[in-house]
Amino acid sequence: MKLTKSNEDYLEAIYLIGKEKKNVGVKDISVFLDISLPSVSEAMKKLNKKDLVKNERYGKIKLTEKGKKTARKVYDKHKTLLDFLTKILKVENKTALQEACLIEHFISSDTNKKLKNFVKKLKNNRR
Repeated sequence: MKLTKSNEDYLEAIYLIGKEKKNVGVKDISVFLDISLPSVSEAMKKLNKKDLVKNERYGKIKLTEKGKKTARKVYDKHKTLLDFLTKILKVENKTALQEACLIEHFISSDTNKKLKNFVKKLKNNRR
């Protein structure tokens, strides 16, 4: 299934908020992504139709197993890119965060795996 950058951002946001809070709501996602409540509500309907999220009672939003798997992949790419940009290339943190968010949507899982191994190898060689 092909997801848009926006879909991936929503899934990653739900995943990260869910690591901090037991219940994730539309308002939490709105604040996290700095997006309007109606936009978040509309996106949740679309993600629900794709079986990536489930809207529960009282507005709680949960990732389905498929949604969790996708969110973890996106977040893993984000972490790998952020590591590469900040620790290897020494890019300033604010810039690295922005650029990791942009790039994470376009690299393949294979490229991410190779980049992760490259970063790990360089870190180990510096010890």
